[in-house]
Amino acid sequence: MTDGIVAVVSGTTAPERVLFEAARRADDSGATVHVLYVLGLEWYASAELWLAERLRIPTGIDTIRAICERKADRLAAPALERYETAGRIGHPIDEIVEYATEVEADTVVVDGDLQSGTGAWRRVSDPLEAFRERELSVVPVY
Repeated sequence: MTDGIVAVVSGTTAPERVLFEAARRADDSGATVHVLYVLGLEWYASAELWLAERLRIPTGIDTIRAICERKADRLAAPALERYETAGRIGHPIDEIVEYATEVEADTVVVDGDLQSGTGAWRRVSDPLEAFRERELSVVPVY
């Protein structure tokens, strides 16, 4: 039995494919699906500046993290019956691996075309290889 499955819904233009695959695997194994939205540091800085200067909303890492978690929940709610959500800020691969370790997940489901979406993956030439090096089972969906 799989301990958990992390479905990464950031960095993709089609999160429903990621969620469908995570749900299918959870149904087969009885695992918990953890829906994760990771905001890269440059996007975090932009979001904080936009909220603070344009909307005059006090910000901080907790505020932005809560926004990420709400985004994950909005994406997951129509597709999944049971799930847990999380929002993280930092280098996407590091944050995904750290979160998967925290929730004892052994599988990460990601969009196979990580170069699309928010551009959060652009610092790595082959992001899937970076996950494999950390001994996580990676399931790319296309």
